[in-house]
Amino acid sequence: MENISEFNLNLALQHWLARLGESPQVKAENLKELESHVCDSMSQLEGKGLSSEESFLVATHRVGSPEKLEPEFAKVNRNPWSLIVHGLILVFFSVVCWFLWGTLHLPQMTQAMLARLGVVDQVTGYGALPAFTRMMMGLGNFMFVPPLLAFIYCLYVWFRKSSVKSSWMGFFASTTAFLIFITLPTLIAVVIPLIALVNHLPAK
Repeated sequence: MENISEFNLNLALQHWLARLGESPQVKAENLKELESHVCDSMSQLEGKGLSSEESFLVATHRVGSPEKLEPEFAKVNRNPWSLIVHGLILVFFSVVCWFLWGTLHLPQMTQAMLARLGVVDQVTGYGALPAFTRMMMGLGNFMFVPPLLAFIYCLYVWFRKSSVKSSWMGFFASTTAFLIFITLPTLIAVVIPLIALVNHLPAK
């Protein structure tokens, strides 16, 4: 006695749609559109003499596999809010880095005032500043690098074709961590010469 398994069209269609639905890039309206497209294609194929199973296989093959459909729907259903937030974070990050770069020029102004007060009388140039301050001022010349890297990352997020979503939370956390990491030593580098200036101000 032969064991014949009857093809269940509804079950096969549900499994196919469920596989597509597992992707976060495919929305419910996309699934309805695909289901309608497959059913229309099957009707045409069955009219040519194909069985339900054959029509289903051909129709779903024409539509494409989940692996091929997912990147396409990722581009169609792209969330503009995430891209906008990435841009806003980039602008904020760049402005703060520019501000820190400008702040690191304050020790030079402080040094000039110390020179006018006669404090700098043996060593000129950077020599009158603490070593830590000089180091931070040297690093400040490369302050453009982090915003540049952030900009390149944003370009990657904005124009890539990958189906993997990029959360703006990760980008925000990374930029914030860098700003916290660099802001404290920058303030210390600026405050040390200011303290020296205040200590050498002539008393009234």
